[in-house]
Amino acid sequence: MMEKTHRRSFLLSSGLSLAGSPRAAAASDVRTAFIGVGVRGTGLLKQTLAQPGVRVTALCDIAPDKLDAAASLARRDNPRTFTDYRKVIDLGDVDAVYIATPCDLHAEMAVAALDAGKYVYLEKPMAITPEGVDAVVKAARKAKRFLQIGQQMRYYSSFQGAISKIVQDNVIGKVLLIKAQRHSTPSRTDQDTLGGRQWYYDVKRSGDRIVENGVHNIDVCNWIANSRPVAAFGFGKVYHPKPMAAGTRYMNGYSVMYQYENEVNLTFSEGSLHPAGLKELAGGQWWIVFGEKGAVSVKRGSGLLYDMWAAGEPKQMLTPAQQENKENAVEDFFACIREQRQPFADYRVGGCAALTAIMGREAIYRKRMVTWKELGVSV
Repeated sequence: MMEKTHRRSFLLSSGLSLAGSPRAAAASDVRTAFIGVGVRGTGLLKQTLAQPGVRVTALCDIAPDKLDAAASLARRDNPRTFTDYRKVIDLGDVDAVYIATPCDLHAEMAVAALDAGKYVYLEKPMAITPEGVDAVVKAARKAKRFLQIGQQMRYYSSFQGAISKIVQDNVIGKVLLIKAQRHSTPSRTDQDTLGGRQWYYDVKRSGDRIVENGVHNIDVCNWIANSRPVAAFGFGKVYHPKPMAAGTRYMNGYSVMYQYENEVNLTFSEGSLHPAGLKELAGGQWWIVFGEKGAVSVKRGSGLLYDMWAAGEPKQMLTPAQQENKENAVEDFFACIREQRQPFADYRVGGCAALTAIMGREAIYRKRMVTWKELGVSV
């Protein structure tokens, strides 16, 4: 059943136009509010201000400097400013709400916004606990309006092009194995001096690296597998500069393995220990998908097909337009509102991605295999 749901969602996405989504005529602007205008919220605000037929009516943040900066950025629309998110959700002149706050606040705020009848763009992860995911999923199911999750990799032209070839066109036959990674070079700045972003390194607030950050890449793996995992096992911790056990501080390295319902096997690693010059060993982010007839290497802007038995150069499967790697998550959010259709990255996508990441984290923390069934949530 889950496999069919994912395929149906994927097929809905295949009609998206990255050059510009079709829009129904709007009688008035979509009135939009922002809860959280830090780094991510400000990025979303800039994208939203560029959308036609959208007006920013309210901004909310507990940090005065961030709120002032956002108000200045949106001065065209003269938005009201708030420090209490509940007052924003209660506004009658707000149709849609962005939530881009620290991760531990996502579930509470999303449920409140959905219950208040707002369209919701919720940054990833949906929540950092199974209970939080369950609360958002239940609220989204009964809501009159929809929730779109900020798994924006699903809105990049290169990922849509490559994964459509794998899932729909079966270019490598049945998918058997996935190997993926997200590696980066560590910052020269010590984590303890990052001031206002301390929540990021508090695993009780961020959910740890795999849930806060790796969820992007893991969601792409779910998309490729066209299924959901049944079990996970992994290892990780803080390796440098001071070794710490997993669960005490934001991990800077981990590896997890997942087995999916359809028996696809995934191995994923993430870490911030990759030297800047170590490019010959494939730093950065990538996915290699192995199937019956060959493999596909997926990166931003590239989808290379390797025939199982051919020794020649791989085939670039993406069109020039797809290789431009354009992303339209914000644009499509408003298109979905106007056209009254569900977003590709809906609550099911967000819930499954969050639970997959949480399952991997718990496997690392508990030092044993953790199953989907143990999480106790139906998505």
